[in-house]
Amino acid sequence: MTSTLPNRAKVMIGVAAGASLCVLMFGVRHVQVQDWPHFVLLLGAAALSSRFKVKLPGMTSSMSGNVPIILLAVIRLGLLGSLAVTAVAAVAQSYASGEKKTKPIQFLFNACTLLNAAGLAYLAYHSGIPAAGAAMHTLPLVLAAGTYFLANTVPVAGIIGLVEGGSALALWHKVFQWSFPNYVIGAGLTAIASTFSWLTVAAVMAVLFGVYQSYRMYVGHATQDHPKEMAAATGR
Repeated sequence: MTSTLPNRAKVMIGVAAGASLCVLMFGVRHVQVQDWPHFVLLLGAAALSSRFKVKLPGMTSSMSGNVPIILLAVIRLGLLGSLAVTAVAAVAQSYASGEKKTKPIQFLFNACTLLNAAGLAYLAYHSGIPAAGAAMHTLPLVLAAGTYFLANTVPVAGIIGLVEGGSALALWHKVFQWSFPNYVIGAGLTAIASTFSWLTVAAVMAVLFGVYQSYRMYVGHATQDHPKEMAAATGR
């Protein structure tokens, strides 16, 4: 299955897999005692929010609503717990049946990218950045969210550019236009829900479902109203 991939794409997938293996090993070596009720709650929320998935117009990638759940895991759990929540999110996000079934190589790259992004976001949040007063929590969260956004979207644009052709920078710009508001909303919901209880997580899930429905309707209308532009964007 990988024989049809360009060599540079194979190298990129291998690098992503190797990096995620290093992140997992680091998490195992520095394992922390987990808050099990919160851990289980976030696992369920990650699985559910990852199904709030919208395909980005003109691209083969999709966007899901799991950003605030993964960021909550980053700030509330240890590294290994955060990676476990992210792994569940990756499985739920990639699951598909029938003709749209995700290929193993696609799942491998998507899962490794999410794990690497979550690991980098964890390190960014717990980096000990100087902050005081009200900024004590805000600045690390902004840094973690920005790190997660870049570490998640840049590799996706890069692999699409290698496999399907086209400029990786132009593809990333499309990803930025469609998904950046989702990350901003996700970071905001994370800040609101950082007190962390089942009630706040339930409220976050309700908001995420509303955002998902809005995105799906907007993308559907954009595709119907501008079919020629969408066809040109996909190269069809």
